[in-house]
Amino acid sequence: MKKFRKGISILVALAMIVTICAVDSPKISQAGVKVIVGKKLNVEITDTDTIVVKGKAKAKSSNKKVAKVDGIDKYEGNSNVHIKGMKVGKATIKVKVGKSTKKIKVTVFPKTVSGVRVAKNSETSATVSWAKSKGASGYTIYRSEKSSTGYAKVKKQKGTSLRDNGLKQGKYYYYKIQAYGKKGIKSEELSNTVYVKTWRQIWSDEFNGNAVNEKVWNYDIGDGGWGNRELQYYRPENNIVKGGKLIIKNEFQYDEDAEKCVPNSYYSGRMNTKGKFDFKYGKLEFRAKQAKGVGTWTAGWALGKDKVWPNCGEIDVFETTSAKAKTTIPQSLHCKKFNGMAGSSANKHFDSTVSTATSQYHTYGVIWTDHDITFTIDGAATGNYNPSTFVAEGRGVDDLTVWPYCQPFYLIVNCAIGGVLGGNVTPEYWTKVKEEGDIGFYEDYLYYDWIRVYQ
Repeated sequence: MKKFRKGISILVALAMIVTICAVDSPKISQAGVKVIVGKKLNVEITDTDTIVVKGKAKAKSSNKKVAKVDGIDKYEGNSNVHIKGMKVGKATIKVKVGKSTKKIKVTVFPKTVSGVRVAKNSETSATVSWAKSKGASGYTIYRSEKSSTGYAKVKKQKGTSLRDNGLKQGKYYYYKIQAYGKKGIKSEELSNTVYVKTWRQIWSDEFNGNAVNEKVWNYDIGDGGWGNRELQYYRPENNIVKGGKLIIKNEFQYDEDAEKCVPNSYYSGRMNTKGKFDFKYGKLEFRAKQAKGVGTWTAGWALGKDKVWPNCGEIDVFETTSAKAKTTIPQSLHCKKFNGMAGSSANKHFDSTVSTATSQYHTYGVIWTDHDITFTIDGAATGNYNPSTFVAEGRGVDDLTVWPYCQPFYLIVNCAIGGVLGGNVTPEYWTKVKEEGDIGFYEDYLYYDWIRVYQ
């Protein structure tokens, strides 16, 4: 009888152990859920990814604000549990098949950065910009001098553009951007790669010394209106280099008693680099302070070295007009189709207001490529000319009537007096330097700080 009771006690004890194991062991409960795909899920914000589970499943998120279950459907005996990224962060998806469960960790990343662009500003800087990325708290900018390797962090920031300074002249630079969000969670991928080649200065005149550098400049001499009914006679001595500046001196005489200009008393300066320097494609900049006298017409420009005007093409990087204030700065192009003469389609020009044009130096520029021309003032774009806009079919750059800008151009600096854009000449805003009887002698000045060409 004792042996029988002892046997019953052993059986009861064993049954209790099995029951405890069956109830308390999480491993046995988890083992029933077979995850085929998505054991650890990475989802971009607003995107959906899928956990595939064998059998009929239910699912629940620990944080619906970060990642939510966006539906479950069946396919060939499996359950496709769709998870949508709602906000950058981490959550847990609890998947249940029958009485068994499985926990899947989900990380929601910011959107991969898109819309990346880069533009060169100078020989030592470029600006890279990109579109705002969903879920991003900020961005990390990476740069390399090689397209596929060597990327190093330039900066972490919140804004969507960066001016990258301290670059080397004439070098290629490659950029990629990565978004980061809450708790430093980074986008799973970096942006597409963009690259830029910085400008390399190929020519300049800084106007150091005390005389015009005649190795690079020719003097234009004479009158004859220059095709624009101008009044001045150009002569070499009106081009003065002094104090690191080129000063084009304008002169005229005024009969104070009769209140009219003295005929044939207008003098100024004009120089060009024809046969000594020309270039094809690149960036040209004039750093200048405009003449202020009423009737002056300043210009920094370039002409094509081949053919006769207007077929040679003309690029007017800056001019002034007859307006007294001299604050309107036209930047113009002339070619066979657009030249302002009878039979042409008027002019192509972009006018900007520069309120301190006669009192401060400003940088007037043009960026000239093999397919378009962009004007700038102090680095900001002021107008763009694309020849494809003006042809019915084909490429605009193949039509010489709208695109003679496929040849080298040489430089010209001058200040006209009177003429089409100079207008009537009066002593207003000129400097009276002396007087002989009733005749007043007046001067005014166009200043160049420097002229530079980059490619």
